[in-house]
Amino acid sequence: MKNGILLCLLVTCTLWGCAKIEEPEFRELRDFHIDRPSLSGVGIRFQMVYFNPNNFSVAVKETVAKVYVEDVYLGEFTQDSLVDVKKNAEFVIPLSGEIALSTLVNSDVKKLLKSQVLIRAEGKARIGKAGIFITKEIRYQGQHRLDAALFP
Repeated sequence: MKNGILLCLLVTCTLWGCAKIEEPEFRELRDFHIDRPSLSGVGIRFQMVYFNPNNFSVAVKETVAKVYVEDVYLGEFTQDSLVDVKKNAEFVIPLSGEIALSTLVNSDVKKLLKSQVLIRAEGKARIGKAGIFITKEIRYQGQHRLDAALFP
């Protein structure tokens, strides 16, 4: 029993580097693209840029986030591909989703494109290493100017 506990501690310290695990630092939203316009809605792709302050690498397997602009629900956005996160480095999570046409029609698009807007995202990501993944909550909110992002 005692050897089992020591083995678990050794494995844990080896996997996580015996250091305090720090949250990734949000850097920016970038590369907004509008694609797949249809009668039901508009496809949107963008990237979330983070910095990993930890001394170990991980992988982000899947991300799902509900995105709001000025408290208007835009839709659910999902990660397009597996992301390898290097230690002490920036990483990019590509997200894509569809905004319903009814949401666009009921929004004051001109106002959203001319001023700073509050963007909020809530969701989950599967993060792990060596085949072991955990689910981590995502919560972000910040002021952004959408016209700068959509029309650089």
